[in-house]
Amino acid sequence: MSIYKHILLATDLSDDSAVVSRKAAALAKLHHAKLSIAHIVESSPPFYGIGEIAVNIELDNAQQLEKEAHKKIKALAKKLDVEKISNWVLAGDKHDEIIKLIEKHHIDLIVVGAHHHRGLSLLFGVSLPGNMLRHLLCDIIVVNLGPL
Repeated sequence: MSIYKHILLATDLSDDSAVVSRKAAALAKLHHAKLSIAHIVESSPPFYGIGEIAVNIELDNAQQLEKEAHKKIKALAKKLDVEKISNWVLAGDKHDEIIKLIEKHHIDLIVVGAHHHRGLSLLFGVSLPGNMLRHLLCDIIVVNLGPL
């Protein structure tokens, strides 16, 4: 019987993420688990306003980032050669979106990368609020990416 049935690779799609991706794929194969890959596009508030008028100045940029992320994540999924795989590119707060994915898709393991001198404070690419770990309903493997 496999310990893990659904593994989530939370990736920033950087060059460092290749190491993390290979380890997540190996874990999925070892446990005969489904592997899901998630990238969350997080942007600053997109509106600039004066008085009653607000103008969306970053919509095109956010859409372009999502489009590029879709391409990268599909290429990554193809390279990993895992039998059961799905992927998501989501927009929003990284912590909130990861928690929603865990709950909605019954994920029981998250694999992420972090540079060792900052440890868990860089989980998912941003500083980790202390209470986020209490909200996670699954195990986490943090792959050491060495110093920045």
